[in-house]
Amino acid sequence: MRLSQVEHAPLTGAVMSAYRDVIGAFGSNHSQELIGRAISTIAPIDRFYVSERADPFKPPHLIAHCIEGGLADRMGDYLQRYFRRDPIACAIEAASEDGATVVLRVGPEDIHEAEYRRSFYDEAAVVERLSFVQRLSDRWLIMNIARRAPAPSFSDDELAAFASLSQLLLPVVARQAELDPAPPRPHILGVEEIEERFATQFPELSPRERQVCARTVVGMTSEATALCLNIGIGSVQTYRKRAFQRLEICSAFQLAHLVMH
Repeated sequence: MRLSQVEHAPLTGAVMSAYRDVIGAFGSNHSQELIGRAISTIAPIDRFYVSERADPFKPPHLIAHCIEGGLADRMGDYLQRYFRRDPIACAIEAASEDGATVVLRVGPEDIHEAEYRRSFYDEAAVVERLSFVQRLSDRWLIMNIARRAPAPSFSDDELAAFASLSQLLLPVVARQAELDPAPPRPHILGVEEIEERFATQFPELSPRERQVCARTVVGMTSEATALCLNIGIGSVQTYRKRAFQRLEICSAFQLAHLVMH
């Protein structure tokens, strides 16, 4: 896994041609597929998806994608569950200043969640994913592109071209998503709202137990919870164990069911 800032990304003729093709795809009945084809004119890719994230404690929102097979049906799993376990968190943290763009190179070996790696990488024989994270004043925009075997990993020149395109493409795709009519998005509970539910429904929990339980419900690992709350990983596990005993449950699934229904 390699993380770097995008500082000098030249606008080559190939990049500008791809960008024009992307703009021309908007409004088409097959815009997602056409955008994918436009991106592929720079270098062959097998998958792309663009998402935006406004709240660091809530899942991102998918705004464009071209994904193979039935994987599109599993994107909900990625956004709701696996995103929080994805190395992309490192890139989001690094893109902290308005206007900053960060690129992350991810191989299958960098995905430690077994089910996530199997479903999204191993079964599709993905050799590498590039993630471009751009920070705007009120949100992060994220573009992921991936390549499958037998194709090789992305070259440095290909990465530079995609980085250049991402800086042009991401704001435009995000704006287009805002303009396109879409059904109302379902409200997704944030960590603080879940903490409030635990406080109201289960007053026997201590404040720290509520904090740990809320982060467990949204899928944060023990390591991420410890970092967020500035406590040790062992403490996180102790608070969770005590909460499970008080609530007479034995799994994170049961915990989520208590406050999400």
